[in-house]
Amino acid sequence: MREYFNDFLLFFQFFTRIPINKNLNCERENFKKGSIFFPVVGLFIGLVQWVIYYLLIKVLPVNITAVFVVIIPIVLTGGLHVDGLGDTCDGFFSFKGGKDKIIEVMKDSRVGTYASIAIVFDMLARYAAVSTIIEMNLPLILIVTPIIARFTVVFISFIGKNAKEKGSGNIFIGNIDVKRLVITAIITIALGTLLIGINKSIILIVSGMVLSFLFNKFCESKITGLTGDSLGANNELVEILVMVLFVAMNQV
Repeated sequence: MREYFNDFLLFFQFFTRIPINKNLNCERENFKKGSIFFPVVGLFIGLVQWVIYYLLIKVLPVNITAVFVVIIPIVLTGGLHVDGLGDTCDGFFSFKGGKDKIIEVMKDSRVGTYASIAIVFDMLARYAAVSTIIEMNLPLILIVTPIIARFTVVFISFIGKNAKEKGSGNIFIGNIDVKRLVITAIITIALGTLLIGINKSIILIVSGMVLSFLFNKFCESKITGLTGDSLGANNELVEILVMVLFVAMNQV
C-alpha cells in the first residue's frame, strides 16, 4: 500500500504544479506501476475545471467563463502537454531533415512558427468546444475529457516504441504492460460511465484510441517512434477530439 501511495503522489508531483514537497521513489518501475493513476490525475484536473465553471457561470457570461475553464489545465500542468504539442509540430513540419534533425528541433527551447500555429489552434478549438459545452449545459464532459485523454497516453505508450535511447518519455513508452493498460481502461470506463453514461463513454474512448493509434503511426513515419513531446501532443489532440465528438453526439 505504501508503494501505491508513493506512486500516487509521484504522478501528481510529476504531472501537476501541486506543491508536493516530499522525497519519493522515482524509479522506472514506479512510473510503470503508477501508470494506473493517469486517469486519476485527469479526474483531478477535470474536477477543478468543473468547479471553476460552476462558480464562474453564476456571475459571468459563457465566453468569459470558457476562457478561465480553458486556462485551468495549463495552470495545473504548467503547460506540459501544450509544450509537447508545440515542440512536436515544430519538429514534424519544419522540413529541416531526417529523424535526428527533427528531434533536435523538438528539443530546441525556442518557439517556432508551427508551434505557434498549433498552440493557437489548440486554444481556439478548446475555447469553441468549451463555450458550446457550457451553452448546451453539459459540463460533466469537462471532467471526462482529461480522464480519457490520459488513458490514451497509457495506450499509446503501450503500443508505441521509443524514438530516442534516452528521454523523459521513455519512463512510459514501452514500459506499460497489459495489466496496467487493462486496469487503466477499467478505471476510465467506470468514471466515464458514472459521469456521462456507458454508450457515450465507450464511443469517446474508442475514438481517442483510434486517434492515438494513427498518431503513433505518424510519429513512426517521422522519427521511428515516440518521445515525451509526442505523448503531450497526443493528450492535447485527444482532448479536443473528445469534446468535439461529444458536442456532435448531443447535437443529433
